[in-house]
Amino acid sequence: MKNMDQICYIVHEPDNVATAMADIEPGKVCLTGECGRTGNELTALQSVPFGHKIALKDMDEGEEIIKYGVCIGLVTKKIRKGMHVHLHNMKSAYDFRSAELDPVTIHARDIEYKVY
Repeated sequence: MKNMDQICYIVHEPDNVATAMADIEPGKVCLTGECGRTGNELTALQSVPFGHKIALKDMDEGEEIIKYGVCIGLVTKKIRKGMHVHLHNMKSAYDFRSAELDPVTIHARDIEYKVY
């Protein structure tokens, strides 16, 4: 995919993340959506899989992640503008149990698994 074809969608004006409309590679990304930022560009700092979020601004630990105009999660470690935003650097504000999921194995870290 050419960088010019890389598009991320901003759902609402106050959002601080956008959604990747295809797999994104590092480089220029066009922003679109139903807000005043359509036509702006962003530089992706890392790969972002289709459907995942990309940061529209720098965010510190504990800061709210805004999508759909509402808080969907909290930053768990510093995120720079253009970085991939997912379970490795955020936790859900809706399902706090998801914060205990290992982002690699997707197993809950708050459960002790025993083999009998």
